[in-house]
Amino acid sequence: MVQCEGPLARDNWGQVKLALRWVLLFCPYTRFVVLANDFVFLNVPALGTYLLTLRTHPDDLYLGRVIHHASPERNHNRPHYVSFHLYPERSFPDYCSSPAFLMSQDVVRKIYVASEDLALSLPSDVLIGLCASAAGVVATHSARFSGEQQVHYIPCCYNFLFSSASVDAEMMGTAWRDLGKGKGRHCSLLKTYYSLVLCKSMTYLNSVNIFRGNNTKG
Repeated sequence: MVQCEGPLARDNWGQVKLALRWVLLFCPYTRFVVLANDFVFLNVPALGTYLLTLRTHPDDLYLGRVIHHASPERNHNRPHYVSFHLYPERSFPDYCSSPAFLMSQDVVRKIYVASEDLALSLPSDVLIGLCASAAGVVATHSARFSGEQQVHYIPCCYNFLFSSASVDAEMMGTAWRDLGKGKGRHCSLLKTYYSLVLCKSMTYLNSVNIFRGNNTKG
């Protein structure tokens, strides 16, 4: 499994294409590729364990937190504006949200080939979804990817998740120290379930507090 870390900016399609090309040139026998920014907590052991449990080597695996029926931006004053002329469809194909998702080697190749015919000013995760759709690849949803959210830290929760976004260096160090010492590694099924519920609840409350704070400043 190859982990391609930053600078894979969401708005720099050229960097992402270079990363895909690098994988195809120098890692042609790698089965899986993870695209992740450097501010992402990526639980490689959990992800590796999951992949090893798959009965056969899966083709067309495009795995992450899937965004369904996202609408193109039609306001020309806003970023990522797309005209009806360039993209007439009402919504984008389902795609795996940045800043972390996984692809099998064959999907990397298909996306890179399809990217040669794509010239839209859109976030890279949306463009990868467009390329995947053009190549006949369907995005597979996994709630163990956090998408763009930072999940509230609880060891059992982070041991189960594949990713959490916007994790600073201090929290990243804490998470790996705790998991390295065994905290969260041996959680029972019930404790893991309870931790996930608590993590999601605290994450939601944190997002509400941030939203209220932004409105107060405005």
